[in-house]
Amino acid sequence: MTRTTSARHTDILNGYRAGDSRFNHWAEEKLGALALTDWAWGEIKMRWDIDDRFVMPDGVMFGGHIASVADHVAGLTAMTVLTGDKERFRTSRLETNFFRPLTMPLAMIEGRVTNAAKTLIHVEADFYNADEKLAVRIHAVQVRRMTG
Repeated sequence: MTRTTSARHTDILNGYRAGDSRFNHWAEEKLGALALTDWAWGEIKMRWDIDDRFVMPDGVMFGGHIASVADHVAGLTAMTVLTGDKERFRTSRLETNFFRPLTMPLAMIEGRVTNAAKTLIHVEADFYNADEKLAVRIHAVQVRRMTG
């Protein structure tokens, strides 16, 4: 099996890591300050600088917003194992498990592909709070599809 991310998806991921892609601007507006700090085949690392737009009055992140970010993280992680430029994917399942609250100022995120098959990509990601304790773990399934 080829373990080389397609040129298209490599460009998207590298642009995101550099901070100058359209995905960065979209994520900043909709999800918050997410930075892709590193990526390789089947894995990503991100930093999420949490701002007060997404924090409830008690200082805790709204769980639904965390799930939205989790879907984004799962997509970026799945992208690392796409080998064809015409490959795309859609989320078919997202499970979010909360262990501790996420609060400002940041969360560190580590995503990994646990299985990449012909039609399905399984992803896990861990969200660590500012004390480096596991706060959230997600499991996602992405369905591969082709365009054009």
